[in-house]
Amino acid sequence: ECPELFELPIDGDENNKKWILYGGSGEYLIGDFDGKMFNSETGQIPFHSGNCFYASQTFNNIPKEDGRRIQIAWGRVAMPDMPFNQMMLFPVTLRLQTTEDGPRMFAEPIREIEQIHRRKRQWKNKTLKPGDNLLSSLSGELFHIQAELQVDDVEETGFVIRDVPIVYNVTKQQLSCQKKTASLKPVNGTIRLEILVDRTSIEIFGNKGRVYMPMGVLIADNSKSLEIFTKGGNTQVESLVVYKLGSVWR
Repeated sequence: ECPELFELPIDGDENNKKWILYGGSGEYLIGDFDGKMFNSETGQIPFHSGNCFYASQTFNNIPKEDGRRIQIAWGRVAMPDMPFNQMMLFPVTLRLQTTEDGPRMFAEPIREIEQIHRRKRQWKNKTLKPGDNLLSSLSGELFHIQAELQVDDVEETGFVIRDVPIVYNVTKQQLSCQKKTASLKPVNGTIRLEILVDRTSIEIFGNKGRVYMPMGVLIADNSKSLEIFTKGGNTQVESLVVYKLGSVWR
């Protein structure tokens, strides 16, 4: 259902491209295409680790000088008492990157998100101790969060976004939200998290798109708090940036 077939360069090398074939669930194959026959070099590879991704499509006819492959998916999220059904997830840029498992498709929010950035708060080189919360003064509904966390000396770290925990377990090297999990290995002892907070979704990106976890959530209207936490040791916050977001509807 909803199949797509397109080419992506590996590590940005235009002279080294592979074809991607995927369907509604987001699982994809990597291979070659001669114009008539697609030959897969892999088994099915899961694209996301979330609970609401389905039936994505990418945009055609993006100008050559731009060159991005931009995808937008259907977010299958319940909408109680609303006069509409479900939602679209935030557009992401797709790229094919070399990993220890071979080439894999990464996803990151499109750069145009900067157009809806509003108030910015930023921290650098902070030691987060158990019980600390750098975000205690912030509240709201819509956020773009970017964090680089050094996790060598800690058991767990993460965020609580409007009462929804996002937890990184250092021993398991595992990122979790609600009942979904994804493997996320530190790079030189550091993980990078990017989080988009909407009214009925929280989309999580790990290590520059190596992990993509779009989560449909039902958030209480009176829950607007943010927390960054650490357990079993101190987390070194190398960088933390929080933007409040405006609406895409203008």
